[in-house]
Amino acid sequence: MPALFVTPSQEVPNMKILSKLKMKHALSAVGAGGLLALLCSAGCTTDGTGTPTSCNGLDVNVRAQATVEAYGKAAGALSTAAENVEAKWLSICNAINSDLGEDSHQTSAAKACAVLNARVKKALDAGVTVDLQVQYDCHADVNVQADCEAACQVDASCDIAAKCEPGKLVVQCNGTCDAACDVQAPSVACMGTCSGACTAEAAVTCSGQCTGSCSDVTWNGACDAGCTANFSGSCGGTCTGKCDGKDSSAACAGKCEGTCSANASGSCNAKCSGKFEGGCKAQCTGSCAADAAVACNGTCNGTCSYTPGSATCNGQCHGKCTGQASPPTCTGKLDCNASADCHASCRGSASAKASCSSSATLVVDGDGKLYGAIKAHLDDLKGAFALTFALKDPIAELAGKTVDTFSALGDIGAQGATCFAASLSVAAQASVSINVSVQASASVQGKAST
Repeated sequence: MPALFVTPSQEVPNMKILSKLKMKHALSAVGAGGLLALLCSAGCTTDGTGTPTSCNGLDVNVRAQATVEAYGKAAGALSTAAENVEAKWLSICNAINSDLGEDSHQTSAAKACAVLNARVKKALDAGVTVDLQVQYDCHADVNVQADCEAACQVDASCDIAAKCEPGKLVVQCNGTCDAACDVQAPSVACMGTCSGACTAEAAVTCSGQCTGSCSDVTWNGACDAGCTANFSGSCGGTCTGKCDGKDSSAACAGKCEGTCSANASGSCNAKCSGKFEGGCKAQCTGSCAADAAVACNGTCNGTCSYTPGSATCNGQCHGKCTGQASPPTCTGKLDCNASADCHASCRGSASAKASCSSSATLVVDGDGKLYGAIKAHLDDLKGAFALTFALKDPIAELAGKTVDTFSALGDIGAQGATCFAASLSVAAQASVSINVSVQASASVQGKAST
């Protein structure tokens, strides 16, 4: 059976996206006719950041208005990010379609990925197995969040350290850290746990996806050197045995059973003697990406977490830092009543600037052309997956807000109401856009709804 596994980091929980926005509370708060008028007014125009222009000029010295403004900025940032990801899916699906000889001139991600979805479903109906596994680790920009909260006026009486969700309080550090230090970069030397992919010269125990070599004597994945025993899958070399059920000793465009001389993607009962990509439950030499953080003594492509004691930390310190570069920031829920909505919007703005690392493995059993087309764009695919699911929940949270949320903090005024209505419209657009990307991610497996 085909399967799609998307493993998110703990900072970006995987929840259901809002498929339809329920606006009845907002309608009752300002009047149905009034809200519709606001949604169609000049307040719907946006500035260069995607923020509604009606949010500019609010009195940021009034907490309620400052909170509405933060909401508008978050909606704009997330909408822009969602549109960028949707554009990535348009490019990826058209590129894969081109490699497959399908229509590659669609102008929307929904249509381009629908073409790919139909092609993959056709393969699945013919008995082909498509298994794409994606792991990603995304971290919101804590500096963006801190700057936003300073402008949004988180209650000075709110003890962030005491009210922050356990384990989510961090400070940007450029000094010594007395607790765990998280360092994130495209690749960093790591002697700790790695959330992402750990690349080590020495073999490491890997219970996830391995890229390099795996000591297992049976595997399910892809091996560039082929498979010498009981192979079943797609073969990019010579297939000796059966090709789509018929005797074969040549290239096979369908399902190969027997042995494969090169570029084997499927299952095998022999050790891979070349470069391997796939699930490994033994020793992996190369890069290991697991569902959870793995012990790593090498290069971490993601976030490396270690406890340095008095060592220098140039990253996010989960404790006290002697060279504090920013105020403490809560990357999770903040239980401070009036400050909670400000915090939530700022977390949304920070998520729009999230940085992600990701890894992916692909197995296509029975369709060599499909395997080659998806494989050629796997790097782009894993990046699009990560960004899609990093944005999904923050957008859903903003799209579910009502004007009552902000009015409860104080008088938001007529302009605040206009800002909210326009921002809700922007959040709705972001929700529609990210839903397109979620559907696109399922298209690679032929599992998008039609």
